[in-house]
Amino acid sequence: MSWSQLRAFESCASVLSFGAAALRLNVTASAVRYQIALLESRVGTRLFERQGGRLALTPVGASFQRRIERPMRELLRACEDTSQSAKTAMIVLTAPPMFAREFLFQDRFLKWCDSNLIRLDVTDAKRDFFGPDQIAAIRLGAAAHANLTLTPILKTKLVLAAAPSVVAGADPLNESWWSTQSLLSPTVSELAWEQVLRSLNINPKVAKRRRGFSSYAVALEAACAGHGIFLAALPFVQREFDDKRLARLTQITLSPSIGYSIVMTNELAATGRGRSLRQALRAGR
Repeated sequence: MSWSQLRAFESCASVLSFGAAALRLNVTASAVRYQIALLESRVGTRLFERQGGRLALTPVGASFQRRIERPMRELLRACEDTSQSAKTAMIVLTAPPMFAREFLFQDRFLKWCDSNLIRLDVTDAKRDFFGPDQIAAIRLGAAAHANLTLTPILKTKLVLAAAPSVVAGADPLNESWWSTQSLLSPTVSELAWEQVLRSLNINPKVAKRRRGFSSYAVALEAACAGHGIFLAALPFVQREFDDKRLARLTQITLSPSIGYSIVMTNELAATGRGRSLRQALRAGR
């Protein structure tokens, strides 16, 4: 038994007309008849009958209407209250530190967030989209999901980089040199390493020392400290290049398929604030 069946019955029982009920529900009369037929099949008896060309409730149908009338009103009121609460509930916008540093710490955007009840949460941790809070997340390399809306907001470019002290003694065209290096690899860049090494005519199997990081920002700090080779994403690391904390190993630049997207549930994406948030992030990039 579904909500659609109960709504069709409630409307038909109120107006005693498939056509009028269809207008109330903004569906076709045939759709209402179909839902009533499903409900009658479910309960195992007729709920409506024709009397002199008019629709009427059967005795069982009239009893059924009396028993569900109050619960239906309460359910509809609960739905309306919940919908109203969602319009005024805080949206939590999570963003990785590197992205937030580059794009979100702007007075204009932060004031816009305040006025639209959006709280910025700068973190590498992933929040549950389907929990009690309304979550929107900026993610790199987000995977498609049937119940989520992904809106691309920024493409990245990758360059090979390391601390200047490492670059000074580097030999990036030599496989032996790569066999001694640690590859600092955030999860999202793991698939790009093979492409990078092959572009240098280096067998990817030679570079065995891979150091995994769940946080891009931590991997960046490890690279700046001289602990390995890093796939640096532009424009996020331009500051480190300008401050001489990083230097490029080669002039090779990759434009990977991964990029940043704003991700939220389909329900949140369909709201006015969800649409406005996606537009604000696209415009700000």
